[in-house]
Amino acid sequence: MPTSDFRQLLGPLPHARNRAPRPKPTLQEHLRLWRREVLMLINEIRYTASALDLARQAVARRDGRWGFAGGNARRHEALQALSRRGLCHSISGLARELRCSRQAAHRLATALEQQGLVSIEPGPRARRSLYVQLSTRGARELASAEQDAHLCLDAIGDELKAGEMRALGVALRRIRERAAALRR
Repeated sequence: MPTSDFRQLLGPLPHARNRAPRPKPTLQEHLRLWRREVLMLINEIRYTASALDLARQAVARRDGRWGFAGGNARRHEALQALSRRGLCHSISGLARELRCSRQAAHRLATALEQQGLVSIEPGPRARRSLYVQLSTRGARELASAEQDAHLCLDAIGDELKAGEMRALGVALRRIRERAAALRR
């Protein structure tokens, strides 16, 4: 059977078909697609942040260290806030820094004190106000956890180019600025 007979049986070949041009998307379709892309990007940011935390913990467990100073991310964040603010910090100031209630900040500070990472002392004038200080052990554990985080980041960013990271940083900064503008 000649090849022309096969072509008649099969019909036109896929690459030879004439396709109608796609109509341009309407504004509503364009917005819907755009919103879907933004949502996917936000989800990727969330998943990436979670993956980074899990990787940090995995590297820390592998090396026999804590992934975060104090044992978890919230306590680590409290220790970082105390280290940035100087020698003493009130419970209410810590609550403002962590964006939580004073009761939650007090519970967190108490847990850190039980671990020996901070000291809590009554205020000199008002006995009801409590001051939280980062202890020497707390500063040491915070520095160790930060060093572990740097090792983890080195392992993660090993194959990324500086230009790629910079472009992503610019895009994330623009997203953060736009989100902040919406809050005003």
